[in-house]
Amino acid sequence: MMGNDMLSVSRLFFCAADVYMLYRFFSAIFQQKWVGKRRIIASVVTGLLIFFENAIGNIPLNLITVPIFSYVYIVVTFKVSLTNAIAYMIIFFTFVGGREVVFEFLYRFMSNVLPFYIPPWFTAGGVYFLLVEYIVGMLFILYIEKYIKKLNIRNDNIISWYLLIVPILTLMILTSFSFIDFSYSVAIEAFVCISAILLYLSNAAIFIILERYTEVMNKVKYAELITVKKEMENEYFQNILKINEHYRLFMHDINSYFNSFRFLALDGENKKIVEIIDELKGKIQKETDIIIYNGSPVLNAVLSERVSKSKELGVEISLFVEKFLKIDFISDADIISMFGNLLDNAIEAAAKCNINNRNINVKLFMGTNYFLIFYIENSFTISAKKEGTKLLSTKEDSKHHGLGIGIVSSLAEKYGGSLNLEERDGIFITTLTVSTFGNVEDANFGT
Repeated sequence: MMGNDMLSVSRLFFCAADVYMLYRFFSAIFQQKWVGKRRIIASVVTGLLIFFENAIGNIPLNLITVPIFSYVYIVVTFKVSLTNAIAYMIIFFTFVGGREVVFEFLYRFMSNVLPFYIPPWFTAGGVYFLLVEYIVGMLFILYIEKYIKKLNIRNDNIISWYLLIVPILTLMILTSFSFIDFSYSVAIEAFVCISAILLYLSNAAIFIILERYTEVMNKVKYAELITVKKEMENEYFQNILKINEHYRLFMHDINSYFNSFRFLALDGENKKIVEIIDELKGKIQKETDIIIYNGSPVLNAVLSERVSKSKELGVEISLFVEKFLKIDFISDADIISMFGNLLDNAIEAAAKCNINNRNINVKLFMGTNYFLIFYIENSFTISAKKEGTKLLSTKEDSKHHGLGIGIVSSLAEKYGGSLNLEERDGIFITTLTVSTFGNVEDANFGT
C-alpha cells in the first residue's frame, strides 16, 4: 500500500498551480494592486501556507483555511471590492471543486471497466493522475479567460452574485451524485460520467453568454450615444450660426448707431445714449444666450442645455469653466453621463426649494495638471437617503431613479478618480475628481 505523499515536491507544485490558476482567473477580471516582487512574494507565501495546511491532512480544517488564505491573497493583490472578492472566489472554487468531482467520477468509472488500479490522489502513485486533472483545470481557466476579460465587471456590479447560481448548483449536483453507487450498471455509470463532464463544461457557458450579451448591449449603447452626440453637435452648430447671425446684423447697424450717438452727444442727450446702449446690451444678451464654454461641442451642449433648464425652473445658476480645460481624455459618452447626471441632480434638488433659495454654483477646473475637478454646490430641501455609504433616490419611483450616482461613481473609478457627496450647512456639495491619465483605451467614440 502506498504511503501519504503530501509533503513531497510534487504536492508543492500542485499548490503553486492552484495559486497560479487563482491569479489567472482574477487578473482576467480585475486590475492588479500588487505587481512585480510584491505579487510574487504574496503568491509564494499563499502557496506555502496551502501546502503546509494540506500536509496536516485535516479535511475540515482545509475547507476553512484554504478559502481564507485565498481571500487574503485576492484582496491584497487585486483592486477588487470585498464583496466581489467573495463572489468570484466562490465561483473559482466551485470550478475547482467541480473538476475534482468530475475526475472522481471518471477515475471511478475507469477503475470499474478497465483492468488497472488507479491509486488515491494523496499517494505517490496518484500524482500522475492528479497531473492530468490539473492540466484540464488549467485549460478550462484559459478557455474562459478570453471571455471574462471582455465583461468589464465593476466593483459595484450585482451580476457577480448572479454568476454564482450555475457553478454552485453544478457542484451541489455533482457532489450529490458522488454519494450514489452506480457500479451495478456500466451503462448508467458511463451516462452519469459523461453528464458530469458536460455539466462541468457548461459552467463556461455563463461567461460566453455574458460576453455575447455585453457585446450586443455595448453596440446598442454605442448606437444610442452616437445619435445623442450628433444631435448635440448639430444643436451646438446651429447655436453658433444663430450667434453669428445676430452679431452680423448688429455689425451691419453699428454705423447707424454711432451716427445717432454722435448727434445725441452734440445735443447733450447723454441720458438717451445710455438708455439706447442698455437696450442694445439686453437685446444682444438675450439673443446670444448660448455661451461657448469649452472647445468640446458635447460638453458645451451639456452645459448649455442645463443652463437653459435651470432658467426655465427659476434656478439661479453660476457656472465657471476654466480656460484651456483638458477634457479630451474623457469619452463623449462619459461626458454626457458624468456631467449631465450630476447637473440634473443638482437642478432637480434646487428646483424643489423656495423660489428665493434656488441656487447652483458650478465650477469645472483643473485641480492640478493631473486632475480634473467638477464641483457643484446646490440648495436642497430633502436630505438624501442613505443605505450605508450608498446614496438613494428621494423620488417616489426610487426603483427606476437614483441610478445616476451609481453610474457616475463607476465612471469616476474608471478614470482613476472619485465622487464625493456631502451635506453642509444647508448646501449639498458634489465633488467629482477624475485623473487626466484616465482610460486612454476608451478615449472617444464616433466622429
